[in-house]
Amino acid sequence: MRIDTSTIQIPFEALNGINYDSPLLVRDTRQSNEGVFVKDIHSTYWGKYEKPVGVSGITINNQSNLVKIQTSAKILTDQYLEGLTLNTYSQFIDRINALGIVNIDSQRAFSEGQFLSLDTTNNVDMASVCNMDKHWKEVLSYLDIAKLNDRFSTTTYSTKSNQGIVYKGNQQEKNRLIMYRKFTELNSKQDKKKQHNAEFFKALSNPVQYLESTRHILRVESNHTTFNAIRTRLQVPSNKVSDVLTYGQNPNPLMLDKITQPHRQNQLLMVFNEYNPEEHSIQDIVELEGIKNIIRMANYQESTLKAFVARYTTEAMFRWWWYGGKKSVTPFRPLIDELKKKDQNIDPQANKIIDHIKQFIHQDKVA
Repeated sequence: MRIDTSTIQIPFEALNGINYDSPLLVRDTRQSNEGVFVKDIHSTYWGKYEKPVGVSGITINNQSNLVKIQTSAKILTDQYLEGLTLNTYSQFIDRINALGIVNIDSQRAFSEGQFLSLDTTNNVDMASVCNMDKHWKEVLSYLDIAKLNDRFSTTTYSTKSNQGIVYKGNQQEKNRLIMYRKFTELNSKQDKKKQHNAEFFKALSNPVQYLESTRHILRVESNHTTFNAIRTRLQVPSNKVSDVLTYGQNPNPLMLDKITQPHRQNQLLMVFNEYNPEEHSIQDIVELEGIKNIIRMANYQESTLKAFVARYTTEAMFRWWWYGGKKSVTPFRPLIDELKKKDQNIDPQANKIIDHIKQFIHQDKVA
């Protein structure tokens, strides 16, 4: 499992120290009438200083003795696409400590720190199934059509800085899966978190090569913003950093299955791939799809279908519908075997795209 954006909460006991004199910190206090502090918070304010790559903010709550750290995996620079994992955790902590604001005890933070929110991600290499530069619009349309679950809505977006699709569930708890072109996002001035990409590329060992490596990457990302969502979706006993990074299961494949419902055949995809508008009228398509749907509902059983046609036709009309005749639509009998064979071997490009994404994220295991 790979984590990109996250918010981690660490108790003071897991710190080796706090540099309250850091020029990056500002203090916000409020006292009661008795002069007792009811609010005492230090938080980062970048001001004239360059904002650190991959760090959104650090908040030090002196009342609750807790530090809240908001980051993205960009803090890992060249290992950004790998994300925050068990393998990159030490580097992640070292980069935060290098800011000179807090000094985190890596081992204690691992066992005592907690995730308040996180995004689970996969970077799907699409190069083997399509050229993203040439076929991105088609890929986006396939992703849109693939949504079969009525409890999700889709929104596609296509700007110079961000191109992708959002699957948003209407469940009470935020349930959202995003897919977008990582190359487009990195090639823009700002990423979708409004952070300047130029600063990120300055931190890379080979920025040109790095950007090129993302040309055919489809980023798959889901957001988990509550304790309950993290525990249930990642199947972990607690929100502790140790549990999430050691035992966390990537929920993206399951969420994509819920959205696309692979147990249902996507009839609309079949129609798009099968009928050329220059060769078939809308009436042809409606009649043929009606017959095909009946054949599929009967599980291709000839005896059942024969009884069905006989029930709703006269003896003379039965032969026309069953065997065919002048000006008839494709009749039932020849279509049964043809349709059964075709359904067993269906593999349109749209299904290839969706199946490739699913297979990739199922196999995307952290070593």
